[in-house]
Amino acid sequence: MGVAAGTGVLGRLRALTPVDMAFAASVDVSGSSFVLDRFDGARSGSLRGVRSAVGDGLGGRCIALARPVYVRDYVAARGITHQYDGAVSAEGLRSIIAIPVFDGDVVREVVYAGSRGRSGFGERLVDRTVEIVRRHTDTKPDVRAELRDIAAAVSDPALRRRLEDLVDRVGEQPEPEPPVVALTPREHDVLVEVALGHGNRTVAQRLGLTEQTAKSYLKSAMSKLDSHTRGEAVHRARESGLLP
Repeated sequence: MGVAAGTGVLGRLRALTPVDMAFAASVDVSGSSFVLDRFDGARSGSLRGVRSAVGDGLGGRCIALARPVYVRDYVAARGITHQYDGAVSAEGLRSIIAIPVFDGDVVREVVYAGSRGRSGFGERLVDRTVEIVRRHTDTKPDVRAELRDIAAAVSDPALRRRLEDLVDRVGEQPEPEPPVVALTPREHDVLVEVALGHGNRTVAQRLGLTEQTAKSYLKSAMSKLDSHTRGEAVHRARESGLLP
């Protein structure tokens, strides 16, 4: 279960990374459109209140794919629609990443981080940005604390003892094993496109990368998955739960 991004995550992105601007959008209950409504580091109001359909622009593609999407040069990027180029250019933004925030399996918000410089985001900054957003918005309820509160409020001694015993049993449960293979967001993005049957050139165009960079991410993913072919990498990723 995710939590609302609010404005706190935007401030954290600005404080903990060199991004120039962070902003967020709320997805309508219908799930068909979203509106940009929170900003940190904006120079103008060009993006405020912009409403988009799911599938349009960078955020719409992020929602449609249910995964982070990064473009190094927004205006020149392939694989996204460009009806918002004027508003983005008015803010001086060049490189932007859009990150989905989930409520269960449904994308409810999108958090963006943008850079006005020409250097773009390196792989580490992409990973760091995604990590900050996920840590801020993906929370696990403290089940033990909640059970302790319930036990303290129960007047029946027998029921209280049962609840206290349950608290101890919950605490004894081992943490889930981390995945054996840990792909970076960009390696995962490339592998998703490969799983859809796209060649390197198409993968690069859809993700706003150079063909050589896309090949590099794929090669790294294949190495981590101990695979010798693209098909084998996709198969192993599915076996590991990294792809549906």
